[in-house]
Amino acid sequence: MLKETINQKFIEAFKTREYIRRYPYEVMKQKILTAEKSGQYDLPLTDEQIVNLITKEVKERTELLTIYKPEDEQYILAEYAIKELSQYLPKQLTEDEVIEIIKKLKETETNPGKLIGLTVKEVGNRFDKSKIATLVKQV
Repeated sequence: MLKETINQKFIEAFKTREYIRRYPYEVMKQKILTAEKSGQYDLPLTDEQIVNLITKEVKERTELLTIYKPEDEQYILAEYAIKELSQYLPKQLTEDEVIEIIKKLKETETNPGKLIGLTVKEVGNRFDKSKIATLVKQV
């Protein structure tokens, strides 16, 4: 299970006493704990729910890269966290692959709003959801 993997990686990094190695796993342990205590999810969290949390975290860290300078500590931590956490995400789709999915779905659904919803459901965590509406309008 993904939760145990993250806990194990945290313990290994903690033993090395290297803050940068521990950071991404410490953040994810906290995110998982917060999600469990929120009452929004059935316990225990599934791997899919944890992947959703990781996806959100990677997106947040990617946005931080635009705020900080490359020599800043926060930039370095965010960059390392993205690299480490991305290994737990499914293979990302390209825009061309998503356009092909949209074209297939468009054969059965013409309503743009429903088409966006169906596309989001189809691609899941394999593509940035904020770009889907733009792609649907292009097709």
